[in-house]
Amino acid sequence: MLLRSRRRVATEEDARRRRATVPRGRSRAGPDRLAALPEDILQDILVRLPADSVLRCRAVCHSWRRLASDPAFLLDHHRRQPELALIRSYRPSDASDALPRLEALHIRAAEFRPFFGFPKQFGSHFPARASCDGLFVVGQCICNPTTRQWAPLATGPSPHAGTVVALYRHHPSGEYRVLYWTRWNPDGNWSCLHAYCVLTVGTDQPRSVGYPRVGSWRRGIHIFGTPVLVNDILHLHWREHTSVRHHRILAFHTVVETFGHMSLPAAVEPRHAMHLLQMGGKLVASTGKDDMTGMTILLLHHDVWTYHYQIKLPVMDNMHFQQELGNCWAEIVSEEQDLLVSCYGHLLHCDKKGNLVANFKFDDDMPVVLPHRLKESLIQHKFFQKKNIPEEEEEEEKLITVVHLD
Repeated sequence: MLLRSRRRVATEEDARRRRATVPRGRSRAGPDRLAALPEDILQDILVRLPADSVLRCRAVCHSWRRLASDPAFLLDHHRRQPELALIRSYRPSDASDALPRLEALHIRAAEFRPFFGFPKQFGSHFPARASCDGLFVVGQCICNPTTRQWAPLATGPSPHAGTVVALYRHHPSGEYRVLYWTRWNPDGNWSCLHAYCVLTVGTDQPRSVGYPRVGSWRRGIHIFGTPVLVNDILHLHWREHTSVRHHRILAFHTVVETFGHMSLPAAVEPRHAMHLLQMGGKLVASTGKDDMTGMTILLLHHDVWTYHYQIKLPVMDNMHFQQELGNCWAEIVSEEQDLLVSCYGHLLHCDKKGNLVANFKFDDDMPVVLPHRLKESLIQHKFFQKKNIPEEEEEEEKLITVVHLD
C-alpha cells in the first residue's frame, strides 16, 4: 500500500511538472503545429472544407480568420462546392407541423443534409422564386442560407408586382439583378403588353428591357423549370397550355440585356416532356414521353441541336414496389448526368446509363425534386450590409437556420 501511494504521488508530481512547462493560455494538443503549417498548404486544406467547417475554423485564431475571410479564398471555396439537389417531402412525424421537410441531397455522398427554414412570413412551401451563386430570391427579399443573411430586394418600397423569372450576375458591373415579368411599365402606366423588367438588387429603379412575344403571349407567362445560364445567356423554357401543349425557348443576353429566340430540337414533339440544363458549358435538352420510361439527351453545338445519348430508366416491375409506384418523374441533376427519379415512396438515383445507384425511401407519397440547386457560398455582398430590417422582423430573421453538414 505504501509503495502504491508513493507511485501515485510521484505520478501526480510528474503531471504537475509537465503542466508547468506549458505556457498559460496554450493547449498541449498542438495548435502550434497547425499554426506552423505554410499558409498555402493551410489554404489548400480550408478551401476543401464545407461551409460550416470553414466558419468554425475562423474562430481558431486571427491568422486563420484572416485567411478564411479573404475574398479570393471565398470565391475559390464557392467554386469548389458541389451542387446539392433540393428535396421537399412530408413525413408522418411532421404531421403536427404544416411545414414540409426541406433537405439538400449530396449525390456523391448519398446523404441528405438538413436545409434551412425560411421565416414564416414567406409561406409554408418552398418559397424560392429564383437562385444564383448560392443566393435565393424569397418573396421580396434576397437570402443566403449558408451565412443566414437576408435583405430586401429593393432599398425602398417594392417597385414591382410581377413574376420573378431569374436572378443573375451582370458581369460588366458585378451587380446581381432580377429579371421579372409584369404588365406594369416603369413609366407608371398599366399596359396589356407583357413587359420584362430588370431590377438591380439593393436599388429601387426598375427598367423595362423589352416586350418579347412567345406564342400566345397575351395569356401570360408560363416558364417551366428554372432558366439555364450558358455563356452569359439565360435560356427560358416556355411551355404553353392551350388545346395542345407547345414548347418555346427564349434567350436573354445578360450582358447587353436583350432578348432573342431559339429553335427547338426537331425531335421534340408538343406533348413531350422537356427539361433544359447545362452540361460542360453547353446547353442540353432532355426529352421524353410523359410516362418517363426513357430520356433522350440533345446537345446544342454551334446553334444546331444534335443527338447526344439516350437513357433508359430502370424497370420498376423488378423493384418490388410497383403497387405503390404510380406515375414518376425523372430529372438530370448534375454535371455527371445523374438522374433523380421521384415516385411514390421512393427517390431513385440513377447514373447516365440508367443503372440504379441508390434507392432513398420516403414515408410520404412522393418526394419532390425542386428546380433550384444549392451551391454554398460564404462570399460577402454589399446589399446584405446595407439591409435595414425593422425591429419586429428581427425575431423572424432568427428563424433562418444555417445548412448543417455534420
